[in-house]
Amino acid sequence: MNKKYLKILIVAIVALMATIFTHFDAFLYSEPVIKVESVSTLSKQKNTDEYKNTDTQVTQRINGRFLNTSKRGKKISLKNTYYQSQLTDQKYRSGQQVILTKSSGHYSVNDIKRDTVLVFSIGLVIVLLFCMGFSRGKLFTSILLNLVVYYGFMKLLINTHNSALLLLTVITALLISAIALIVILGPTMDAVMAYSSTVIATTTSILLSIFLMKLSGYSGIHLELTDFGLQPYFSVFISQVIFSVLGVILDETMDISSSLIEMKKEIKDVNEKTLFKSGINIGRELIGPLINILLFIVIAEHLNVVLLYMSNGNSIGYTFEMTLSLGFAQLLISAIGIVLTVPITSFIASKMIARRPM
Repeated sequence: MNKKYLKILIVAIVALMATIFTHFDAFLYSEPVIKVESVSTLSKQKNTDEYKNTDTQVTQRINGRFLNTSKRGKKISLKNTYYQSQLTDQKYRSGQQVILTKSSGHYSVNDIKRDTVLVFSIGLVIVLLFCMGFSRGKLFTSILLNLVVYYGFMKLLINTHNSALLLLTVITALLISAIALIVILGPTMDAVMAYSSTVIATTTSILLSIFLMKLSGYSGIHLELTDFGLQPYFSVFISQVIFSVLGVILDETMDISSSLIEMKKEIKDVNEKTLFKSGINIGRELIGPLINILLFIVIAEHLNVVLLYMSNGNSIGYTFEMTLSLGFAQLLISAIGIVLTVPITSFIASKMIARRPM
């Protein structure tokens, strides 16, 4: 058997075994876990609020059997109340494993035991990565290191009470992009080239956008509408923008740089001007899809709030201003960064690649 397929088979078997193990790992939990054996509906009650929104409250009887603790094997019967919208609660079904909580001597349903689904999903991703031949080690290493950096970022924010939010965001963004590029590309000139392009493009787009916002007096941009009213408003907003812009610019920079590197390998005597024009042409093809991706993300992120505003009789203009103004401001700043990245990356890459001996 081909070594590649053998590796895929081994990884698939390991992932399957890990998934099966988590299905029977209730003994590892300190909280009581039961398996739902049967569910019956006790009552249904339709409710209507002052805005004529209707929902149905359902009370169900859950019969199950303990899978752990000293009560293992014993049966239990308890009630669960949920709304059909399942916004803040949920409906339970036969066959599910459910975690319980105990208060004042009585058990109540806490949540579904989801580790089996989680392990299966992670295993599926790993198997697909092996199938596609991606560099799994570099990918997981960069993700792990960046999670550590992000954890440190959050700890510092808590300890400083957000007083240095913007400074810490800039430092974290520089570290995250550097780690991703060094791990993936190695400590090479290619990483330096991509990193310099990313930093210059991101910094330029952020500074230009801040200048334009100040010039307009933040017209139509309600910084106070950031989620949960987090303060300081401006620093929170710019920090969100930095992380969102950085990700898309990093991707665009890598695409342009890697394409020009491959071009140099194919055409040894390619000149700087040709590389620059090729970079511009490649960038033109990337701008549209990247901006559309960000647009879809903004729409998806705010769709529930938009529906809430519209359902309560607000006008389209007011809804847009109160829900999408910040999202579209981020989109415009990101679009500026995406466009600026093309000439900046093309210029830096063409200068460095053209002089490189192949």
